[in-house]
Amino acid sequence: MVGSILSNFWVSLIVFSTYFFSSYPFINGKSILINASMLAILFFLLTFLARALIAFIIENPVVNEEEIIIGTKEDINQSEASSEELAKIVKSMLKEE
Repeated sequence: MVGSILSNFWVSLIVFSTYFFSSYPFINGKSILINASMLAILFFLLTFLARALIAFIIENPVVNEEEIIIGTKEDINQSEASSEELAKIVKSMLKEE
């Protein structure tokens, strides 16, 4: 979380500096500072959204149909009886004969 906030501050600082220095003839300094500050706050918040979106994409990959099919085959294998249960069934069948 700390790294996220620090990177957001870096992005805000870069945006503020870029806007501030791109408006070089400092005719009206107050409006330049207000606009640069508003842009910095906006990009600070947008960076949170961008990082959340990137984290969502990285941690939740889209599931392919092949993975779903493989998962269902594993479920079928798990529902079958274990080797101990099969051995008991065979022993009971042998005793009946």
